[in-house]
Amino acid sequence: MITKHFPFFLAAVEEQSFHKAAQRLHIAQSALSRRIGDLERELGVTLFERQARGVRPTAAGRALAQDVRRIMIDVEQTERRVRRVAEGGLGLLRISFTEGMVRRPLLPAAIRRFRAAYPDVDLRFAPMVSESQREKLRQGELEVGFVFEEGGDREEFELREVGMHNFVLVLPLDHPLVDAPAIRLADLAQEKFIWPSRQMSPRLFNRMLAVCQARAFTPDIVVEVAAVDVAYSLVAAGMGVALVITAHPGREPTDVALRRIEDFDVPMPLSMIWRRNNPSPVLANFVQAVEAAQAEAG
Repeated sequence: MITKHFPFFLAAVEEQSFHKAAQRLHIAQSALSRRIGDLERELGVTLFERQARGVRPTAAGRALAQDVRRIMIDVEQTERRVRRVAEGGLGLLRISFTEGMVRRPLLPAAIRRFRAAYPDVDLRFAPMVSESQREKLRQGELEVGFVFEEGGDREEFELREVGMHNFVLVLPLDHPLVDAPAIRLADLAQEKFIWPSRQMSPRLFNRMLAVCQARAFTPDIVVEVAAVDVAYSLVAAGMGVALVITAHPGREPTDVALRRIEDFDVPMPLSMIWRRNNPSPVLANFVQAVEAAQAEAG
């Protein structure tokens, strides 16, 4: 390839001397002369006028020098870009999270940390339920997600626990149980329930139902919803009561009341999830940013 001769050629053009160019490149003058001769033979043109006191580029040599400088700049930029991609400083990162995740400070803190370190990475966000996240990860349409559902899929996915949450009962503000000293499932026997959508979150739906059934309680499910905010709104409107994963302290809604159920203690891990063996350096950097944000939060 003629490109291997370019550094020698440019040095000769700039020094206008094979001797000085060879000194600059720390090679023998005869080796540089051979390189220039090889380049001229490959191109089929004379690139230099050989003179007693040095060399001068011909018209063809001047034209080539102009193009070579541009090519060398492009090559340097390409090398820098490739290294940045390999280090995770450039690229695309598609992040998904459950609707309730935005109420928790971990994700914003991790994103701020990541953006400060890697400002040129293209970040794209897509809120969606856990099952949809898994499917998008399988299809390669997401790099990383955050789910509020337990486990499984260890052969397919990496899961890193980043928090632990529990369920709370959502009541209208005027509900008699708002001021009760303690609430048990049996106290809710006559209530209408707003429940997570079976279609959108089958694991969550079934886990909650299994806990109820283990306590000989069958909830009267009248509405299934895909978003926590919808559950809050329907409870506030008097459509029923709901069980939701706890919001972060200080970020609870003001138009409903949240209460603990004594016999519905179901810890739910918040997990970061990504496809196992995904080689993306951008993903690796983001995982580190989340871990650092988690450690900082204590």
